Amino acid sequence: MRDGLSFESFVNGRGVDVTAFIGQWPFRYRSQASAEDLMMMADRLGLVGLCVSHLASVFGHDTRSGNEALFAQAAADERLWPFVVLNPAEPGWEAELDYAARNGARGVRLLPGYHGYAINGQHAAELIAALRERGLPLSVIARLQDERLQHPRYPAETVPVHALAELIGTCGGHPLLISGLRDYEWDAVMRFRTPDWRLDRVIFDLWYINGPLAVIAQLCQRGGARAFAYSSCAPLQEMGATALQLAAANINEADRLALCRDNALRFLGMNDCPVG
Repeated sequence: MRDGLSFESFVNGRGVDVTAFIGQWPFRYRSQASAEDLMMMADRLGLVGLCVSHLASVFGHDTRSGNEALFAQAAADERLWPFVVLNPAEPGWEAELDYAARNGARGVRLLPGYHGYAINGQHAAELIAALRERGLPLSVIARLQDERLQHPRYPAETVPVHALAELIGTCGGHPLLISGLRDYEWDAVMRFRTPDWRLDRVIFDLWYINGPLAVIAQLCQRGGARAFAYSSCAPLQEMGATALQLAAANINEADRLALCRDNALRFLGMNDCPVG
């Protein structure tokens, strides 16, 4: 029980957070998280793992500095699963991918709106081909915050839904997480669906599906119980917000477990991960 609100049904699910960050968000003084902060969140919410990246790789002059800090801090707890940030439009990303793989990266995260390339363009296609060879899951951030809250001098583009639909086709069944969509944007992406889409390891995350508690129940009614996974988007969002939404959602326990944990483990190829 926290502030009179019960997280029990979420904690019992032994969840996986598919989108979290270490570091300082540059435009909000209090939006910061250390490895210790994420470990405390994992303890409080009963998480078995967090797919974590470093914000310094998003905003720095290169991605290596943030990725080095990510590996150093993630070593503090086996529940912190490093998802390195790469920029396929930057020369040398292949060497950065080699470095990440050698150091135990669990996946790769792309932020085309912050690094200035098209997710359905040639740069991204070359990186996706390299990930398929290595078997590393791909996470793509469509947005990191509401466009109305962006710093007016530093806007970032939101990835268009048609480009995300093309990405699903390009990945051809490779593990893919699309992060930061509203619920109706998921519907918009799925309207582009073609018969050759392979969706078993394609998931979307929940941190931006905010609003009334009924929104998660409505997603499940529309077939989203196998399509979404829990994420906090810490430290940009209050760490318990989406967990509480899942705990309170009027859905059956099988769907709650799928959203809290099982879909994430399927995306990561960890279906047999112990969760006790």
